[in-house]
Amino acid sequence: MLLTSAATACGGEGEQASPAPSSTPAWVPSIIEPPTKATRATTVQSVVDVRTVRLWDGTEIKVAGLAAPDTCWTEASTAFAKTMLLEKPVEPTPEGSLRLADGTDYAMLAVELGMVRGDAADDRALTEAEQSAAAKQLGRWGPPCVQSNTAAPPPAAAPPPPASTGTAVPPAPKAVTGCSVEYRVTHTWPGGFRTDVTIRNTGTTDITGGWTLRWKFANGQKVSEMWNATMQQSGADVSATAVSYNQTIAQGGSVLMGFTASSDNTNSDPRAFSLNGFGCTRV
Repeated sequence: MLLTSAATACGGEGEQASPAPSSTPAWVPSIIEPPTKATRATTVQSVVDVRTVRLWDGTEIKVAGLAAPDTCWTEASTAFAKTMLLEKPVEPTPEGSLRLADGTDYAMLAVELGMVRGDAADDRALTEAEQSAAAKQLGRWGPPCVQSNTAAPPPAAAPPPPASTGTAVPPAPKAVTGCSVEYRVTHTWPGGFRTDVTIRNTGTTDITGGWTLRWKFANGQKVSEMWNATMQQSGADVSATAVSYNQTIAQGGSVLMGFTASSDNTNSDPRAFSLNGFGCTRV
């Protein structure tokens, strides 16, 4: 009887040997593959402000060449930084800046779009980018940070308020009387590209109450990420709508927005753009 029990315990005929006890609880997956240290170390975990980020390994990076954000543009510039950097892989450079996945220098892009001032007097490229943003009145170089030098006329007597209906109705966007669009592909890589789009108000009045730019792609391009505007795409039709901080385009002023997108071998520029339904001139 003793021998039979021993044989059975060792896996005798007709019996399966019991698996060796494991110290791992049954609910733990058999294979656990946490992100590698190298992958996490180059991914942005959090954005403090437009020039300060923390990586997943705990490293805090203050991007070289960028000044502290202006109070009037802090919210907008931080939103821009989160769009471009949060949960994205980056490459810190020896000079103290960051390169995006497509090779774009983040500091240059932030200054070029008017998100923040440059803080490197000896960097000619950053200085020229800031001068260009200021000339175009982009970002912190436009309202509300920079007010028009033209004296405002005295306010007219306010009309009596209309009877309240209990429902607030937002003002309708003001009709566009003239606009132009510059569409410029700035970077390309296999399967994708990055584009800057400059919208200029060439009409006779300010564009207020928001704006929406529309265009159509011809080669199956799909927008993956957009900054300084909110994107919608249905098939070939794409729209970019103003965000909270760039609802107004002053007469003669401009707004710069941009996006990254996927593409195949052919990547034709859109042929036509409309702003709030008004056909814009291509430049």
